[in-house]
Amino acid sequence: MPLIDKIKPKKEKKKHMQDLNSVDRKKKQHPFLWIFSFGILVIIVISFVGAPLLGGLGGSGNGLVFGKYADTEIVYSYGTYFARQLDIMQNEYESTGSDNYQYETYQIWKGAFDRTVFHTAILHSANESGLNISERRIDKALTQYGPYMDNGKFSAVLYNATSNADKYANRSIYSEELTQQQYLQDLGERLIPPAELKFIKSMSTTERNFIYVAFPVSEYPMNEVISYGNTNRSLFRKIDISRISLKDDENEANTILNQIKENPAIFEELAQNYSTDFYADKGGDMGIVSFYSLSGDISETGDTNSVFALTEGEISNLIKTPFGYSIYRCNSISRDFDLTNENEINSILEYMMTNEKGMIEDYFIAQADLFRNDALNNGFTETSSSMNRSYYTTDFFPINYGNSYFLKQVKTIDDNIYFNTVATDERFLTSLFSLQENEITEPAIVGSAIIVAQMINEQQMTEEELSYLDSFYPYLLSQIQQIELSSTFLKSDLFTNNFISVFGKKMVTN
Repeated sequence: MPLIDKIKPKKEKKKHMQDLNSVDRKKKQHPFLWIFSFGILVIIVISFVGAPLLGGLGGSGNGLVFGKYADTEIVYSYGTYFARQLDIMQNEYESTGSDNYQYETYQIWKGAFDRTVFHTAILHSANESGLNISERRIDKALTQYGPYMDNGKFSAVLYNATSNADKYANRSIYSEELTQQQYLQDLGERLIPPAELKFIKSMSTTERNFIYVAFPVSEYPMNEVISYGNTNRSLFRKIDISRISLKDDENEANTILNQIKENPAIFEELAQNYSTDFYADKGGDMGIVSFYSLSGDISETGDTNSVFALTEGEISNLIKTPFGYSIYRCNSISRDFDLTNENEINSILEYMMTNEKGMIEDYFIAQADLFRNDALNNGFTETSSSMNRSYYTTDFFPINYGNSYFLKQVKTIDDNIYFNTVATDERFLTSLFSLQENEITEPAIVGSAIIVAQMINEQQMTEEELSYLDSFYPYLLSQIQQIELSSTFLKSDLFTNNFISVFGKKMVTN
């Protein structure tokens, strides 16, 4: 009988599937507790379930050595930790339905390899620190949830029917897993001071929900864009030009300029041979550029004006740039922007979004002020209707700055995108939780919109409801810690990583 079948008999597997159905129901009742329960289930499965993956890269040889941690080889062969993890990874990928066999094979083997490195490194660290698991504790694990269980109870019949070799193998497996479990538990206990958990609970106690309206800056009216363009016409002039960009060597730059003035026809040739910018391969052709974009490449505004004053075919003098010198040729004289061209109007809006964001925000802050003043007198939802602006409702949430996993998430019921960044805005979150019932916030810039919100309700979570944090908070911190610990092990000088070379050779030969 294969080792895995002894570790988890068929009756136990059937009971396990019934338990999974029960977990699915609990998931809907309390998602936080479900996440915690699922995490524990994953740890149990990874630790105590699995059989060698037959076929593929494996085989019946002496095993494949993929590297080493300290003095322990990371080896794949039948019955090893690597083999059990490989089987688990294969089962996880079976549900994805991927048709990319080579990529999937790599991910399965790489995942099993990383888990084995993590496991090996922990055993090494535990041994170095003097951590030992008593024989009595191993006996207890084997008799309470080990491979000799029948209908939830230890079976002497199954135990006596197991060969001494398999008994020894099972005992070794449980000794290693209990060592890893104790090592991570010891780290976790040092990680979480009781005062920290108390503070997290205090943050979770009070939850509020709100209604709000958003004034997205993307709704800036086109007539305002055109008005800005008319006021700043010089910024949006266009010109068709070519350029040769040169290093900061004035003598060399003057030599090239004189050659061009003597023979303008060689401009493209010199651009290809000497220019240092992106346009060299095009003979220096920049196409049509605007005044504001070109001014970013030129040190002095007066020099930008001189380029835009060139006549068709005319060559500029040397123009100083932050990187050296440039020589420009006018291919077509400058012109004003076209008010009938949608693309050119959109380019003005893009410029404003980058360089005049404050002006756009001020416009919507004024709109939001009008909304707030009317809402104070006539009601929030009534003003929303009269001003033809939709309002949205948030879910109940605590003052969860940064949308920490430990607390309920800051979000709307309808997933309105303009509320997405509220959790990273400490100032606005503080404003929301400073309101009294039915009070309205001042307009606030939140992400890409100006928001006005009204507090609707406040509720207090009970101690019973908060009790999930007693388990969930330490569990989630331990998961974060394990990710960081795994990264540390993989970067350790004790680790020799030959995975790519060994995997690649076996892929070629199979």
